[in-house]
Amino acid sequence: MLKGKTIQKNLLLHYTRDKKAFSLVEILVAMIIIVIVFVSGFLIFSNIALRTSRQTAQKTISTSASDFTLFLRHKLKEAMIQDIEGPFRIDFVGTETSIKFVAPYTEGKGSDLGKYGIYFVGNEIKLAFERIERKTKTYSFEPGFSGSQVVIENVKNLKFSYYDGEIWEKSWDTSTQTGKAELPKKIKVFFILSGGNVEGKEIERVFNEEIWMGK
Repeated sequence: MLKGKTIQKNLLLHYTRDKKAFSLVEILVAMIIIVIVFVSGFLIFSNIALRTSRQTAQKTISTSASDFTLFLRHKLKEAMIQDIEGPFRIDFVGTETSIKFVAPYTEGKGSDLGKYGIYFVGNEIKLAFERIERKTKTYSFEPGFSGSQVVIENVKNLKFSYYDGEIWEKSWDTSTQTGKAELPKKIKVFFILSGGNVEGKEIERVFNEEIWMGK
């Protein structure tokens, strides 16, 4: 009888040890699963955040570029020249990094005129504007760009070129033209915008726009 109780006790002890060992394995497996789930969730969240940051940067770039090119297209189509001698001559002066021109600044006939200057300095595209009024003594442009304001920031490059109907030129100045002064047929604007640095990679886009002059 005593021998039977001893066997039962030994079996119970063996079972208890096995149960404890099995429980530890379960805990380890559960911890590994939790770690895998946590790491997977973190990676998924990081990828979503990275993708969102890139999409936001791209959207900001596209919006800025669209606003700028729409303004250019609208105003340059209305640019004018006045091929006469004297202080009220109206010219168009374009270089690779700037354009100066005269155009209406309000809609409709009889609209007031304004002198516009668009230029690239530092990492910004700026706009200078001066209203032409009755008291204005000359339509000629000042050497600099007074009263300018920022149109776009984070600009890596800006370049204008001018099409005469046959070739593209780097500059266009109606004040130096012989014979009847004429505007270029088309103006090409090339620029690169940066959306900042996302996870060590700079987000940027290149834009090319060709604008036909005249209405």
